[in-house]
Amino acid sequence: MKILRFIVMMILFSSVSIVCAQSTVEQSESNTDSVKYEKELMEIEVKVNRKYVKPTGRGIKVSMAGNPVAKLGSAAEMMKQLPMIDTSKGGIDILGHGTPQIYINNKLVSNASELTSLSAADIKDVEIVTNPSAKYGTDVSSVILIRTKKHNEGFHAIAAGNGAMSEAFSASGDVNVNYHTESGFTFFGDFSYGTSAYRQKRYYGEKFYIPGESNEVFHTQTHSNARSRSRSFSADGGVNYDFGKHSVGVKYYFYHTPKSHYYDNANTETDAREDVSVISSCTDLNSNSSTHRVNMFGDFALPLNIGMRIDADYVGSLKRSLSAVDENKSEGWVRNSNRTVSDLWAAKLVLTGKIQNTEIEVGSDISHTSNNQDFASAASDNLSFLRPGEDDVKQNLYAVFGSFDWTPDQKWNVYGGIRWEATDSKYRHDNLLNSDLSRTYGNILPNIGVCFNSGIYVTLFYRASVYRPNYQSLDNNYIYVTPTLWETGNPELKTALVHRIGLNLSYKNFSLQSSFRINERNSSAVYYYDSDKGENVTKPINLPRYNSLQIVAVQRLDFGLWHPALQGVFYIQDLRYGAPRRKYDKPLYTLSMNNRFDIPGGIYAYLNIFGMGTGNQDVVYSHGAWMASLTLNKSWKRWTFILSANDLFGTWRQPFDTETNTVAYSSNREGGSQSVSLSIRYTMNSAKGKYKGKTARQDEIDRL
Repeated sequence: MKILRFIVMMILFSSVSIVCAQSTVEQSESNTDSVKYEKELMEIEVKVNRKYVKPTGRGIKVSMAGNPVAKLGSAAEMMKQLPMIDTSKGGIDILGHGTPQIYINNKLVSNASELTSLSAADIKDVEIVTNPSAKYGTDVSSVILIRTKKHNEGFHAIAAGNGAMSEAFSASGDVNVNYHTESGFTFFGDFSYGTSAYRQKRYYGEKFYIPGESNEVFHTQTHSNARSRSRSFSADGGVNYDFGKHSVGVKYYFYHTPKSHYYDNANTETDAREDVSVISSCTDLNSNSSTHRVNMFGDFALPLNIGMRIDADYVGSLKRSLSAVDENKSEGWVRNSNRTVSDLWAAKLVLTGKIQNTEIEVGSDISHTSNNQDFASAASDNLSFLRPGEDDVKQNLYAVFGSFDWTPDQKWNVYGGIRWEATDSKYRHDNLLNSDLSRTYGNILPNIGVCFNSGIYVTLFYRASVYRPNYQSLDNNYIYVTPTLWETGNPELKTALVHRIGLNLSYKNFSLQSSFRINERNSSAVYYYDSDKGENVTKPINLPRYNSLQIVAVQRLDFGLWHPALQGVFYIQDLRYGAPRRKYDKPLYTLSMNNRFDIPGGIYAYLNIFGMGTGNQDVVYSHGAWMASLTLNKSWKRWTFILSANDLFGTWRQPFDTETNTVAYSSNREGGSQSVSLSIRYTMNSAKGKYKGKTARQDEIDRL
């Protein structure tokens, strides 16, 4: 009945949206974010409507010219109000496509502070790509391309500050300076500093039995109060030189978290331990990290209208953490320490050209990654599976790719490409090579798409992608979660492969994106009882092959001063997994309504309502939750003020279940979402020159 009810809701949602869209067409041909320009010519008032959102073969493109969202101060605030953007997890996601890679003038955004320091008024347009081309990393499911306006000569600076009050106080500030000369030099630097904190009430429930011994079911319930506080700062600087049609540049970036502290005070009731049934525990985790990154690039115009792009990266990072758990006033204890050193070298070459009405792009990239992790664990009862160790993983990756974009006429567009990747990895544990975990393999990854535009914009495409596990998920260390549950990694994880067939439709202000996926070796965390250890264990594994269907619908409307946008996602899968074998096929959906109100006096109000329904994604079951947020924006001369309230009514929860093998695990988190914040931004000569470097292998950097 839930499935039937949701299908009826989707049909009504689409029908009402199209009817509303048609009723507003006679008043305006613009979309949600269209604006009306008026001018008098020969005593005749001429009104011109402009569309902000236009479909493309790979997604949508949003113009910022005259767009009210360009008044939201920073690019970070502006992007939260764009179509198909989901901010329910606290970051910037694309509906149905996860966290995107974000580029500013072809240069990859490596830290969120870059979006905070970029003025929304400097942006020309934003393109949201849900079907990236072959030149992007194989595990890149979506991309956001930000293009800025032409730079001016002289000195430019932006300063911004933010304060947020929730259960704890957080604050941040950043400064961006830039000097651009008439001869083509751009000197730039950025600095940001911030503190973040939250408090949460958490619940963890476990229901499990021991296979082969009895049918007795054991229960563990843990209630805890968690709090966290961290400090971080980043700085970067560099130079960009434009000469003729050529550009070269270098940039150094440093990010440091000097201290991050997490504390959890918990009470547990369990019938799975013979010695005690009520356990009080305290978890104290301290960590710090630092990252150095150097990027160099060259962009050259060769004869025959051929463009050549060269990018090179070095990334070095160091992470340390120390955790201490004490049970029943230190009667029992667990200690964990971890130190990870990572290095990455990467280079990328891309050649572009055009033959008549066909754009061609070919290239190659190479990377070498080294990830070394030392860990040590100990417990008061000398658990045998807690022992010091060292994991060392080295990987060489080679790739070549080619793509084309053919536009025979105004109605048709055909694009496609192919990417070949070969990976050679060596895995060592305690300095001993493990041949079973050291792998050499290759993947051929094609993509093809056909677009037709005649009033209705239709795109049909196919794309293959691979997803490599991050290095933290490969380690052998065990981490304490509850008195009866431990968490560990899995060095046997393999690369996941996804085949995606998609059909996108756009008509006026309505768009629909649907995709059918074949998921092979997808990675997900599961739970099971380990009889050798006498404990429940959670770790990531490769799931068996399964299929999934996803539909994303967006309807943008205009009613005078009110500009709503309705967005929905429907997801269903046919996953079967576990011993005993279970079905994970309950449909999952999300619905949201984003509203912009144009208030007299140059004030803009944004009211966003988001709801998540019940259903499965992988082996996780969501119980659903909803929340509302409000943002007020006012610009005055060089100043921009933004007042925001998140989770207005304190309704947001995170209730999830995972029932796998012999363990049923439940979690529920409350808090850390409700807050009020004020941002103040001052801009001096906002239009400025931009650094044009970009990364060679961001997908590999993310794995660190």
